[in-house]
Amino acid sequence: MFKQKKKIFLILAGGTCILNDQGHLLSVQSKDDIADWLNQMPELNILADIEVVFVNGEDDVITPNVWKKIIEIISKKEAEADGFVVVSKIDQIINTSIAITFALQNFKKTIVTTASQVSGTGFIDKKEVVNALKKKYGGLSLRSNLINAIQIAQHQLPAPAIIFGTRLIPSTKAITDLSSDVNIFSSIDNNYWGKVDFGINVRSDLKYNKQQTKIYTGLLANILVIEDIPGVPWFFDKKSLVSYKGIFVKIKPYQALEKTKQDQIIKWKLPTVLYNYNLTSPVRGAISLSNCTKNTAIIKTMWALSGEFRNKDFENIMKQNVLGEFLN
Repeated sequence: MFKQKKKIFLILAGGTCILNDQGHLLSVQSKDDIADWLNQMPELNILADIEVVFVNGEDDVITPNVWKKIIEIISKKEAEADGFVVVSKIDQIINTSIAITFALQNFKKTIVTTASQVSGTGFIDKKEVVNALKKKYGGLSLRSNLINAIQIAQHQLPAPAIIFGTRLIPSTKAITDLSSDVNIFSSIDNNYWGKVDFGINVRSDLKYNKQQTKIYTGLLANILVIEDIPGVPWFFDKKSLVSYKGIFVKIKPYQALEKTKQDQIIKWKLPTVLYNYNLTSPVRGAISLSNCTKNTAIIKTMWALSGEFRNKDFENIMKQNVLGEFLN
C-alpha cells in the first residue's frame, strides 16, 4: 500500500555549504541557488515531501530579525507541516535553536536545527579546512546531517533540538564541544534525545508537550553581553548603553563582583543579569543566574526583555524554569 510522504519544511538561514561532485563549494546565497543546491542531495525528496523556504543567504549575518522571520514562517506553516528543519550557520546553530524554543513554547510540530561544518563562501580562507574534512569524512557533513534531520522531524519531540553528527540534543542543553570532529556539540548534562548509529534512534518516551502552545513573535531585545575580567574596569558609561534593553555579564564562579562594578550596575538602572554556570554572589540591582547553559541564559534574557513582557516582572520571569532550562 502506498504510504504518503510527510511534509517537511526546510528553512534556510546560512549553514548551507556543500561540496558538489567536482569538489566545488556550493551554498545558498539567494532563492536562485536553491534548485542547484537541492540537486546535490536528491535523496532528501525520497525521505519526505520537501518544501524549501529561503530566509537568509550564506554570507548574511544572523540577527534577532532573522530568528523572528524563522519563527513567523514556522507558526504560519504549522497546519501544513509534519515537521520543520532549520539550517543555520554552525557558529549560531545553538542560539538559533534556543531562540525558536523560547518563541514557540509547547509547539506541536517537531523542529530540528542542523548545519554544515563550514559557514561562509570564502573558499580560499577555508580551503585547508574543507580539504581536511573532505579527506576525513568525504564532505562537510551537511548531507548526512540533513538526511538525519528530515527523518527526526517526523518523530515527536517535546521542544526544538539540534542534530549534528550522531547526537540529537535538546537546544537548551547544547554546548560546543571541540573534542570531536564529528560531534562538535554535546549535552551539558549528557542527556541526549537520540543518537545515530546504524539508523536513527530517537528515545521512545519523547512526545509533544501537552501544555498549551504559546507563540511569541516579537523581536528579541538588544542586550549588551560582556565577559568580566577581575581587575579590568568596564570602560563604558550610561550614555553608551542607550541602545540596549539590558546587560548580560558572564562572571567568574564563586567570586564577588568588584565594588566599583557593583556601583556601575546601580547607576545604569538597566536590567542586568550576572551569569555563571556555578553559583554567583548576589549583587544589588542585578539578577544572579546559574545552572543553565550560557547560550540559554543569553537568549532567555533577550526574550524576557522583549516587548511581549513590557509590564511584567523581569526578575520573576528569569527565575522561572520556563522550558526546563535549569538543570537541577
